[in-house]
Amino acid sequence: MTNAIQKHLWADLGNAPAASGIYAWYYSPEITDFDLERTIEAVQSATERSEAERVIRAVLDGRLFHYFEEEPYTAAISGPLKPAYVGSLAHETAASASLVSRLASEPERLRTIRDALTLSAPMFSSPLYIGMASVLRSRLARHKELIERFRSIVPRDGHTSQSSDAGFAWQVAKRKIPPERLLVFTCLISSDDGAAVDIENILNRICYPILGRN
Repeated sequence: MTNAIQKHLWADLGNAPAASGIYAWYYSPEITDFDLERTIEAVQSATERSEAERVIRAVLDGRLFHYFEEEPYTAAISGPLKPAYVGSLAHETAASASLVSRLASEPERLRTIRDALTLSAPMFSSPLYIGMASVLRSRLARHKELIERFRSIVPRDGHTSQSSDAGFAWQVAKRKIPPERLLVFTCLISSDDGAAVDIENILNRICYPILGRN
């Protein structure tokens, strides 16, 4: 049996239900007032088109896209009597040329984009992580503790943890995701027949959480 979905902000995770269920973490994208005004001013004052487009790419990559960058895949290609190739495939998150061009021509469009993106999570967002817990409050408190601990450490590229909880927290710290922009949705699963495990399994395979297990 399930209950209604509940929303929890970073500051009130301690009020999450002390009961079993599933949960999903989301990140609410943010372009600050400072970054917005500085970007618009820099684009409008640019003397070269290429400089205006460089400024647009920098704010899109730095303030939005890099938080959602997937970890690289290791790919291997081989064939009968053919050379074998093995290498790392990086996730390409660069802004499209057409988007950059439009914003370089009309940087004021960033105001509407910023306002819409601020409201976009979770309705238009992919989850960062989906999990289940026998005690949601304790599990979310553990996530929060690990995120705060890892934020005090300079992450090393390529480091991953064997623990899924620690791995999620490490990725949040590595990407420098602001914790105050994180939010969690919980759903109580009162059944004790392991249904929460099945639901978590299915959701991870159809929702593809960026920092979760697929």
